[in-house]
Amino acid sequence: MSISIIFTYNLSRMVLTVKIFVVDPALPLKEIEPRLRGYRQMRKEKILGREIEVGSRITELGMEGSALVGTFEENLIVSTTYEGEVFRVPLTVRTRFELDAPGEVTLLVVAARKARANRIAGQLSSLLSTEKRRVIAQEAWIPSDTLREFFEARMDTVRVVFFDNVRLPNVDKLSLYGSQLARTDLYREYVRLGRVWYVMFEPEDGMVVGLTRNCVVTFFSKLSMEDAMDFIRERVFPLVEVP
Repeated sequence: MSISIIFTYNLSRMVLTVKIFVVDPALPLKEIEPRLRGYRQMRKEKILGREIEVGSRITELGMEGSALVGTFEENLIVSTTYEGEVFRVPLTVRTRFELDAPGEVTLLVVAARKARANRIAGQLSSLLSTEKRRVIAQEAWIPSDTLREFFEARMDTVRVVFFDNVRLPNVDKLSLYGSQLARTDLYREYVRLGRVWYVMFEPEDGMVVGLTRNCVVTFFSKLSMEDAMDFIRERVFPLVEVP
């Protein structure tokens, strides 16, 4: 059994990006919660004439249904320029994460783009590790054939497909765009020459989703985090390869 991690990004934006990781070895949620609860690594600095705290901490940690949900908060000092003068200002970035355990795999979901998601996954891995057991958050993975079976069952809704590992000289990737991909000989030829890496499709009216083999899920339509997580649990979790 292994553990996955999912994180959430800024929900006020139209585009919501989520990345899924597999944490190995698996830990039950009741063991994970006390290792994360109370995490706080802060220091004080003076800026703009006042003392503030910078660093990271975990807040709002608790069970929501069968999932362990929390917020990874980063308090930073960034530089900005106004009329040629550089100012240092404080900034708080809050990233939602969720640990779930469907079947044999426990999934940790973090809503953030790639760089931030990877960094937070690494920090959570360190918090979950002990002297006797090293816990590693690795990218979740969907086999190419599994991804193809998933979207080809609703091929009329597919709008974009990217291929990698293309068996053509000096060609690394190929892409196809359009609403009639299922009916093209070119799609079938690309499937023969490469492996599907990314697909954008419309699984439901008003919802546009992008999905990669390394389990980055992008919602291009505006929806709530609850709806996004329902989609991920129902449609994406079953596709993840169990290590």
